[in-house]
Amino acid sequence: MARVLLERPGEAVRASIRALAEMAGVSPAAVTRLSRRLGFKDFRDLKVALALELGSLSILPPSLEVRPGDSPEQVLAKVFRAEVQALEEALRGLNGEAFRRAAELLLQARRIGVFGVGSSVPVALDAYYRFLRIGLNVFMAPETHMQAVVASLMGPEDVGFFVSHTGRSRELLDSVREAHRAGAKIVALTSFSHSPLVDRATVALIAPVRETTFRVEAMATRVVHMAVIDALYVTLALSKPEASWALARSQEAIDAQRV
Repeated sequence: MARVLLERPGEAVRASIRALAEMAGVSPAAVTRLSRRLGFKDFRDLKVALALELGSLSILPPSLEVRPGDSPEQVLAKVFRAEVQALEEALRGLNGEAFRRAAELLLQARRIGVFGVGSSVPVALDAYYRFLRIGLNVFMAPETHMQAVVASLMGPEDVGFFVSHTGRSRELLDSVREAHRAGAKIVALTSFSHSPLVDRATVALIAPVRETTFRVEAMATRVVHMAVIDALYVTLALSKPEASWALARSQEAIDAQRV
């Protein structure tokens, strides 16, 4: 784990204790033990010291930390401000050229398969729906075994759009492996630059997301990743001539369901 801290300090600052443990191939308990061995109270204190050493504190300032005594109004304000900060930090970390290439691959694809497991499923589902609304030939399987099957049936003219915070989910990587073997291009949306998913990706959209107290990691990740998908959706809609027709037609279908 010490090697990860020395060689990839920026990622270590942004990572949760679980994500860092996965990066280093150790248990979360081992991360805590090393933090204390280095003279820190816990992993969070180690991250603060590491961030200060890097000159960029990537965790929330005390004024935005949610605390047990906060009123509902204070929680509301702090969560909103924290999400805004997460979006700003992710935007600074995203590569504009990678975003352009990802949009081009999606636009030129014969078919687009959207993949996600666990907490990434809602984000992947949102991508599927948005791509569908602008007339892209997109599909998504609801279960991991089915995802591996449909990935294996993709071809060189197809693109797999894979969403994963860590880029290390075993079930998702099974589908990545099948898509790669089938010759499909792979667009990855993730939070870490070093992972098996990024290693297999044709293009990787890396949107770094930090960990904060009293907030489930998936909350900030979901907001950031959905913002990236929104940006892809708008970019593709502007580039696809028939998108306006598809949006209008799909809106008619939605309106017809209303009483």
